[in-house]
Amino acid sequence: MLLLQVANKMEREKTQLVDKIARKLYGFINSYSEEKMPIRESRETMTTTLGYIIEYLRNSDSPPAFDMERLPLELIQFEEGIASRRVKYDIPLKDLLNGINIFHQEIWSLIFEELDDQPLPSPEFRRLQSRIDGFVNSLMILVSESYMKSKENLIRDQQTALMGWEEVVKSASNIELKIPCREEFAAIVRMQAEAIARRLMYSEEEIMDFTTAVGEACDNAIEHGYSPRGVDVHYHLSREELVVEIIDYGKGFDPRGKGEEPPDPFAERGRGIFLMKNFVDRVELYSKKGEGTMVILAKKRIFG
Repeated sequence: MLLLQVANKMEREKTQLVDKIARKLYGFINSYSEEKMPIRESRETMTTTLGYIIEYLRNSDSPPAFDMERLPLELIQFEEGIASRRVKYDIPLKDLLNGINIFHQEIWSLIFEELDDQPLPSPEFRRLQSRIDGFVNSLMILVSESYMKSKENLIRDQQTALMGWEEVVKSASNIELKIPCREEFAAIVRMQAEAIARRLMYSEEEIMDFTTAVGEACDNAIEHGYSPRGVDVHYHLSREELVVEIIDYGKGFDPRGKGEEPPDPFAERGRGIFLMKNFVDRVELYSKKGEGTMVILAKKRIFG
């Protein structure tokens, strides 16, 4: 029986197959790297997934096409775990799906190696194809849905935390936030900056200025200072001023002379530092190539 023959082949060569897929994942997809996600964890995920496929091929009572309505809870939880960990490690969804596609291609490479001397196609081959492709296609759908859900939950948790920051500001002189280098998290930083400035009774104009300056610094840190270590945001509150430090761990730059002249009004880039210097009372830039950048923004507090 062809399904059992292929299942046995996959079982015998599981370790070699996982090694081959891992080399491709970590060799061709930039976001897959030891700095972001341990290769050991990726190998464990692939080994477990292959185990499910082998079991599915060996189970003659299972339907010929992969039935998403009859998925065992264990498999659903496994796929949700894949998605949530890839969100945690900041692996983009497109890279995750590319990884599944590489996994799929290598499975078929192994199958064709086993079936080299057999006539194709045949009814048994079509049944095998239906099972393999159906499983992988369903895996892509379920992992994608779980990935988006995990991402939404992560952002929702950050937003929920924001609701408590106004109370924190009443008694704390230092507030810290760490975000991954992804564009959507810049909005979280802006909301935090606005909440803190509003709680400290700045005027609406001052709140807007401070939020804009912090947002520009955060945008720059995410875009130009990209690093798996993310971006750190530290607020320091004294009676005289509100200070925020935005720290990235990227490639760094030479800050001398930056933001001194008004930018080209039609340019899409190059305005961030100029805006910072015009929207807060003090801007300090510290950067070293290869080590990252620290931007310090200070807004005076005036008590009437």
